[in-house]
Amino acid sequence: MLMAYASIAAFFLVAAGFMIGPALGVLLSIAVCLHKVPEGFTIASIMLAGGQSRAAAIGAGALLGVLTIAGAAATRLVAEHHVGYALALSAGVTIYVAASDLIPEVNREGGPALGWTVFGGLVLFAVADWLVSPLGAR
Repeated sequence: MLMAYASIAAFFLVAAGFMIGPALGVLLSIAVCLHKVPEGFTIASIMLAGGQSRAAAIGAGALLGVLTIAGAAATRLVAEHHVGYALALSAGVTIYVAASDLIPEVNREGGPALGWTVFGGLVLFAVADWLVSPLGAR
């Protein structure tokens, strides 16, 4: 269920990002693409562990990607005048996933390595934002 919420956030996020500006849209698209690859492997692994066929596992992983793209297109059509709501929804889901899944896992881990990894991800996002910000210059 958590992956479904994250997918909902992803498609709202990408569409709303492009509604705000091209630089934000590009940055969020890159982030979502980087996130969807391991998520696809995760869902495929869960399917295989549950006794499903290899084809069903690959199909489940591909479905996550297709639904994200379709959701972004639908959000673009529906939420064009409500971009604030789309961003608020995606931010809320992202905070929920981080607070309920990511941060407890970081705190459960024995050493500081996972915490530094999370911090590295934040730094990577800041650098990526800095690199794509000229795309949005007007």
